[in-house]
Amino acid sequence: MDIREFATQFMENVNAMVDMEGTSAEEEITQSIIEYMEDAGEVGAPEICSFKKKGAAISAYDYNDENNSLDLFILVPTDTTLGKINNGKIDSAFSKMYRFYDEVTKGTLLRDDESPNSELQDAQDLIASCKGKVGTLRLYVLTNGLSEYDTSTVDDEENGFIMEQNVWDIQRVYQQHCVKAGKDKIEIDFPQMYDTDLQCLKMARNASDLDAYLAIIPGVILARIYKKYQHGLLEKNVRTFLQFKSKVNRGIRKTLQEQPDMFFSYNNGISTTASEIETIERDGALYITRLVNWQIVNGGQTTASIASTYSERGADLSKVFVPMKISVINNKEKDGEIVGNISRFANSQTAVKDSDFSANDPYLVDLETLSRSEWVPNGKMKPVTKWYFERTRGQYLDELAQKTGADERMFRTTYPKNQKLVKTDIAKYQMCWNQRPELSISGGEKNYQAFVKEIKANPVKVNAKYYHHLIAKAILFKKMDKIVKEFDLGGYKSYVNTYTLAALSYLSKKTLNLDYIWEHQDIQPELAQTIREIVPIVWNHISEQHSGSTSYKYTPREWASRAKCWDELKVKLSQLPKLPESLLFTPEEMVDDDMNQAQKALLAEMWQVPANIWFEMSAWAKEHGALTPMYRKMAYSFGRFKSNNRMFSFKQATEGKKIISSLIELGYEPSSPIAK
Repeated sequence: MDIREFATQFMENVNAMVDMEGTSAEEEITQSIIEYMEDAGEVGAPEICSFKKKGAAISAYDYNDENNSLDLFILVPTDTTLGKINNGKIDSAFSKMYRFYDEVTKGTLLRDDESPNSELQDAQDLIASCKGKVGTLRLYVLTNGLSEYDTSTVDDEENGFIMEQNVWDIQRVYQQHCVKAGKDKIEIDFPQMYDTDLQCLKMARNASDLDAYLAIIPGVILARIYKKYQHGLLEKNVRTFLQFKSKVNRGIRKTLQEQPDMFFSYNNGISTTASEIETIERDGALYITRLVNWQIVNGGQTTASIASTYSERGADLSKVFVPMKISVINNKEKDGEIVGNISRFANSQTAVKDSDFSANDPYLVDLETLSRSEWVPNGKMKPVTKWYFERTRGQYLDELAQKTGADERMFRTTYPKNQKLVKTDIAKYQMCWNQRPELSISGGEKNYQAFVKEIKANPVKVNAKYYHHLIAKAILFKKMDKIVKEFDLGGYKSYVNTYTLAALSYLSKKTLNLDYIWEHQDIQPELAQTIREIVPIVWNHISEQHSGSTSYKYTPREWASRAKCWDELKVKLSQLPKLPESLLFTPEEMVDDDMNQAQKALLAEMWQVPANIWFEMSAWAKEHGALTPMYRKMAYSFGRFKSNNRMFSFKQATEGKKIISSLIELGYEPSSPIAK
């Protein structure tokens, strides 16, 4: 597939989504390009926000709390395939984004008699809340056309931050697509492309799986390579560039600007891998001339910092040289394992977290496998569609791009794009269901890391039922989002969504009948009505003004991101009536499919014991000195479980059976039958 074919298919996908979702073409182009940017690791999870007025506009925005980075995006569309976007339009777009930021921070974006819609209100409040905290303002022009605009980085001394100007055109999107699809291996021919070769030392071979080399690469060459391939060069790197927020990265930039000749001594260098290498020997020395499938697996911070500084006006990197290690992997079957170990064990300038290494986690692999095999129920008719889980970003489009004709039509029919899920979606649904909405609103990546941490601490069994319930939560969230749109809340729809899903989990004690949602691919009318009743409660709670430790008043965003917000909402929710029984699982439906019949029968038997009998047994045991304190407390806890409609585990049911048998042997006589 060449770039013209890709651009044509790109717009076909956009138009298909417009027809299915009723959105605008500009919104879908923006969202599609952003998905590739997320896949490249360049951005987190931006929110779409279309706003235009004379001189000021944006199409999306995002803020990264950890990096103090504010990202603004604007779309410059073209109506023709591979249409050229002139630099004047790009300059104008950058000016509009900067003016948008400036007017929001000054409170002059709208007239006094104008009211923002919910998306704009979200954007304004977020930008206002991070005023003074922004270390980097990144401006992105997005286009489905072609651009030759040079990116730049400048110091904005007035605002005290670094401002980057970046362009993602269809060429760059296509490049990311090819890298991800494995069709465009990064191949560096140093003499032809950069008029140089790299002197190196080859380590005496002591490992059968790879050959190792040490070299020194000029900073200018490294910057030029990175500018060409961007994050494609870091595809196997577990981190993305953290900008100049961290102390280490600011130190890198300071050294590059003030002591470039000392960079080699101060910096640990980069660790890279390649599938092939070509060398020549000249005057008794060995030189690298060509690297195939070259990847930086450690040192992405160094590389991106050099490239960013290279773009600054007046920057001189002629004295900058970088130590470089190249591991040429000969054992292709162990490529992933070796790269992963290099990333983990090589010296790094910022810590690599365990949550960064999750793309091949069995949890995600199992979900992917189930998503390719589990058909969506279709009543009494033959199922025709499945949900598509992307274990890696861009997987859906990569697979679609490899199909043509009837195969392509079959793929689109089997996997509708509106039935696609990504890792951050799953993390959002699960963390809400686990009643951690304050984390769910913290941003896709941060919430995902928290989710991975929970999965590792409390492993789950990914079977068909788990998968069905996960899809049910996705359906519930999407339906809930449409209901929330019915309310003119003035902003923070995404926060209301997350807190409302957490509220449903809390009110149902996690016993909401998810099987119904999976079987019908829809929610019950009663559940829709329940959501309509909960939303105003959630919104009023989030939008209330709450004081911090001083007289400072939290913004709704700041308040919703605190655990205390959820704790106080639970108090309000506990005063609501219980959910209708028709929306909840029955005890028989809650048992694990992997249990045998005897185990299921015991669980059902213990569930039939009334709450008052459990309380009675606990009191009788204490009065007669029977059982241990732990078992007396356990009997009381089972009564609480039953009162709150909270299901036992099989292990708890086994202990409950022992308690009943022991007390009856000791002379306990229940005041009413044990089973209903």
